[in-house]
Amino acid sequence: MFIRAYLRASTDEQNADRAKTTLEQFISEHDQRIASYYTENISGTQLERPELNRLLNDTQENDILLVEQIDRLTRLNDQDWKQLKRMIEEKGIRIVSMDVPTSWQALDNNAITHNDPII
Repeated sequence: MFIRAYLRASTDEQNADRAKTTLEQFISEHDQRIASYYTENISGTQLERPELNRLLNDTQENDILLVEQIDRLTRLNDQDWKQLKRMIEEKGIRIVSMDVPTSWQALDNNAITHNDPII
């Protein structure tokens, strides 16, 4: 299991890396570590995001996609969200979002199953 952190800001004027320290502290509190970071400045309303696509290509089953808030991952319309969700499910990726405490159980190595739901 690798934890892959996705950091996104909507515009070039915003700092996508601003959440990095917060994510590192959160993961450390759960006795885990982040394997890699994927950072981009692009609107969450766009499905086509180079770093998110790279993250999806790099992942393996049971890897974790870590975000500070779920809106860092998506602000997509319904059709695009269904497409992204299908891509995530096909890869067997689990999503952990700091603002969704029920997702944190995926960080427990003993809780890994092949049927864990995603957000």
